[in-house]
Amino acid sequence: MKTKQLLILGGVFVFLLLVVIIFENPFGKSEYEKKVETAMPLFPDFDKEEVTKIEIIATDGTATLVKQDSNWVVTSMDNYPADSEGVAELLTKMGEFKNTQRVSSNPEKQAEFEVDSTGVEAKLMDANDKLLAHLFIGKITPGFFSSYVRAADSNDVYVAQGNLQSVFNKGTRTWKDRTIFDFNKGNVTELNISSPEETVELRLDANGTWQMLKPEASAVNATEVDTLLTTFSELDTDDFAEAKDNLAEYGLDTPQSVISAVLNDGTTATLYIGKEEEGKLYVKSNDKETVFRLFKSNVDRLLKKSETLKAENPPPAVETE
Repeated sequence: MKTKQLLILGGVFVFLLLVVIIFENPFGKSEYEKKVETAMPLFPDFDKEEVTKIEIIATDGTATLVKQDSNWVVTSMDNYPADSEGVAELLTKMGEFKNTQRVSSNPEKQAEFEVDSTGVEAKLMDANDKLLAHLFIGKITPGFFSSYVRAADSNDVYVAQGNLQSVFNKGTRTWKDRTIFDFNKGNVTELNISSPEETVELRLDANGTWQMLKPEASAVNATEVDTLLTTFSELDTDDFAEAKDNLAEYGLDTPQSVISAVLNDGTTATLYIGKEEEGKLYVKSNDKETVFRLFKSNVDRLLKKSETLKAENPPPAVETE
């Protein structure tokens, strides 16, 4: 009995000791915690609201982003709308850089951390082309969760959170806005899918229920229709097509398939689907001149067959004696 009581008392003591350590921290703060508390921003005067121009210089080319009114465009790509979420992420990261963890002050080691011309260089400017921040983003740290960064006017190399080269350099994905469609799926009243195999027509009835009119009148699988509308209304491209002389070269002069949604304000979102090359199909929306490319699997998610969209028939009643 005494042994059991001692074990219980010992367990209580250990529990109380852990509580004291966690909440009272009798041993004081760690050196890293002290560094975090006293850390200073790498760019103390940086204000993301003042940035109107961003220049990204990488080994695969230079991208220039400019803010026009409240929208960002890629001036190095014919003023194409820029990836607004990507720009917002970049500007947010700029404000998070701090001198918490310095790993080197030796200029001869900059190439080792790729915080020189071998990395990604970024210049952020205001409306008067005044340089607000200038830095180099290096390689990922051995732990894969951080990256090396260096302010251009300093030899100090610091560790910052995240895979930052992917934030600052989009590479072959480019800084272009990848949106094909972005509308409220709840505003769709008609949905039409035309393919070489069949034509499917869906309509929203007076009770707000989807019905199939073609290729045959039928109730529909509400889950399948909702999934299709979600995919179509939030459609992003997988790639941008290279410039060609005319739409015929993409197979878009006479599209092989078409999917179209009619909204309650009378507007229409239509996607024309052309030929396939290297596992991707050329596609074009009715409201953009740009030709996009989608993986075949993503096109298949849009070109639903009537058999998939139809409501499942209830099993036949079983007669019993």
